[in-house]
Amino acid sequence: MTDLSAQTPHQDRIPDLRALTLRKVTVAIISLITTVVLTLGKLIVGVISGSLALIADALQGLVDILVTMVTLVVVAVSGRGPDPAWTCGRDKLEALAALIEAALLSIIALCIWYLALGKLLFGVSEVTVEPWYIGAVFVAVVADFWRHVVIRRAARATRSMALEANAAHFLTDSMASAAVMLGLIAVHFGYPVADTLATLVVAGFLTFTALRVGTRAVDMLIDRVDPDVSIRVLALLQARPEVEAVPVLRLRRPPHCHVVETRLRAAVPDLRAQQALVAAIERDLDAALGPVDALVSIDPA
Repeated sequence: MTDLSAQTPHQDRIPDLRALTLRKVTVAIISLITTVVLTLGKLIVGVISGSLALIADALQGLVDILVTMVTLVVVAVSGRGPDPAWTCGRDKLEALAALIEAALLSIIALCIWYLALGKLLFGVSEVTVEPWYIGAVFVAVVADFWRHVVIRRAARATRSMALEANAAHFLTDSMASAAVMLGLIAVHFGYPVADTLATLVVAGFLTFTALRVGTRAVDMLIDRVDPDVSIRVLALLQARPEVEAVPVLRLRRPPHCHVVETRLRAAVPDLRAQQALVAAIERDLDAALGPVDALVSIDPA
């Protein structure tokens, strides 16, 4: 068996980790500062107005601060390259951070569900609404959506699962704050139950985001990949006329690239033909999946 992975360099096709890490850390710091300002604003307005929906949104913001701090540390550490202790790199730390975020969101969601349902069943307290309260929440809606757009772009550019989880979370924040704003407007026009209904909407958004982020994080931690991707890679390998069988095919999906490990049985006459086959396979994988870290071994047929 000839292992040609070292003879066909592919690391140059994987994005520069140092540049990606710098961008991720910068975005995380900006996000943290924005989160602190917005959370304090929501909490102050919520306490003054007595709005449970706004207080719930502020409590979610406290979780945002903790999560963003964890994300900041994780994206800084995960960008370091492999070493003797971390031979596969630290990419899964981002999935671990996303899983922690999902767990915290789930806890907050359960608390908000409990408070909102209790308020709905046992009475609605008075909520005071001033026009500037609504204006403050509108600013929060716009700011959260802006953060979502900026962080989503950075997550896609850096393939960061932690930032992607943050982006999804801030989109949820924006939608939840919009629901709170509509609830305050309804309360202002004489529908006090609207504040409680808005609280339930916030809890629903939190639950959805926690499930979505948690599922993706678990998939990465246990190395589960999309079956369609596996089938596509297998078909790509089998389409090469020299390949007679694919005894081994393993895929992983860390944030920055796909990792493909395969052993082929191929009809190739000599070492030069084997090298050409490996190079062609890696080009095909790059075209199909984007950046790929490929380990291709060939057993002559």
